[in-house]
Parts: sequence; structure tokens; C-alpha cells
Amino acid sequence: MRIPEAAMRVLWVLSLARAESLHYEASYKGPFSAGKHLPIAAVQLDSEYKALPSGEKVLQTTMHVTSKPYDFVEEHFPFRVRYRSLYAPGRKHMLAVEKYEKTSRIKHEISWVDVEQHQLLRFRHKGKSVGQRLFPVSLQNWLEPGERFEFHKYSRHGFRKGLQDWLSMLQVVRTLSMETGRVYRFPVTDGKHLYHYTVKVQKQHSIEMMDGSRRKAWKLRFDAVEEGEPGPAHRPLYVWLADDAQRTPLLFENRHPLGRFLVRLSTVQ
Repeated sequence: MRIPEAAMRVLWVLSLARAESLHYEASYKGPFSAGKHLPIAAVQLDSEYKALPSGEKVLQTTMHVTSKPYDFVEEHFPFRVRYRSLYAPGRKHMLAVEKYEKTSRIKHEISWVDVEQHQLLRFRHKGKSVGQRLFPVSLQNWLEPGERFEFHKYSRHGFRKGLQDWLSMLQVVRTLSMETGRVYRFPVTDGKHLYHYTVKVQKQHSIEMMDGSRRKAWKLRFDAVEEGEPGPAHRPLYVWLADDAQRTPLLFENRHPLGRFLVRLSTVQ
């Protein structure tokens, strides 16, 4: 029996009444790993509802990626990555997205939607127009103690109806009706670029989990083109969502000329 789309949305929201924490192992398989799966990173995906100062409930999703558990990667190319987003279900668009990357240097930027002005604002440690726009109060808890962000610039693409970041798009897709051949489209930003994503439901089948068990899942293909640029923005990304009320992301796959990258669910908390 197919669960109605509206019921799926309600069940998924209820499932996040308590915080959801999903843990994954990222691996690489290709010529640099002698054709074997080489674990390269631990990934944690956390979701929970937050209340804004206005009282509005929004969904916060945070993804942490780290090489720390894997000695070989940690020795030669250590990295720490954090992506975080706020999504407003009532408005059906993102409110903010954070990108933090630490390799040989640190890159940290937060983009925020000024709903009244219909603008997407970017903030950094050292802004170009100091004092022109204040850092939003609702995002103060995203900053470390003593950390200060200043207005950097407006996104050149502005804000448009239904705008998502990658994490909020994934969360929205989890609430949608799954049917082979179904296609969904989203405008998606990383704060700087604008992408047009096409998400196609390819099929339903059974996949093997890390513990050797098998689960029914929906296989989705994510394709993107960047606004104003020819050709695809990246190679197709495949995502498998569990065929259950939570639509838990079970597996991510990206095939690159240099090899195959997998992110596989290990534990749910």
C-alpha cells in the first residue's frame, strides 16, 4: 500500500520530534587503492527542529566530515568539514547555510536569507562592507565563543522562490512521493553559486548494508547545471533512501574518473 505524500510528510516530521543522528563511512575505490574500498572519512548527519526568536520552528541539519579515524588520510591529508543549514517548512525554502572547511587553511562562510529584502547575504570573518549589515541574531549560536562575522557581500543570484541548499534539498526529497520515473526540480545554492537540480526516482530495489543485512530502498539520481554555465555541474550523484516512513538515506555514490566514492550508513542514533 502506497503511503499518501501528505501522510509521509507528517510521519517524517514526527520522526524528527527527537533529534536524528545518522553515522556513515566514506570510502574510495580506484587505482589509488589497488581496487579495494579504502575508508577515508567519518560522516555524521544530524537533524533537529529549532525555534527562531520569532517562535517559528525550523529544521536544522548539520553534516560533519572528518578524516580523524583513518590514520593514513589523517597523516597525509587531514581535513575537517562542516555543512549546516536551516530550512523553513512553512515557507518551503532555506533560511541559512554554513560552510566550514579546514585543510591546510580554514574557509568559513555563512549565507543568510533576508526574507523581507529578498536577498541572500554572505558573511565572513573579515567582511568587505563592515557594519553595512548586522550578523543575524538567529545564527549567533553557529559562531564559536569570541568569533565575529561581518557582512561580506550579496549573492549575485539573489533569492528566488523555493531556494534550497544541498542539505535542505535532501531533507525535502525525503518527504516526497517515491514512484519510478518521478522527477523533481530544485533551485539550489551554496551561497555563491546557483544550481538547477533534477532529481529522478530511478527504481526500487534491495541493497546490502554494512552489517551484511539487506534493506529495500529507492534509488535516486541527482543531476545539476550551474546558472550561466554550459554542461553539467558535476557527475551524477546517486542516493538510496530507505523504503520506510523515515526515508533514511542509506547510501550515496559518485563515480569519478579517478575512482568511485561511497558514503554508507553505519549506525542510527
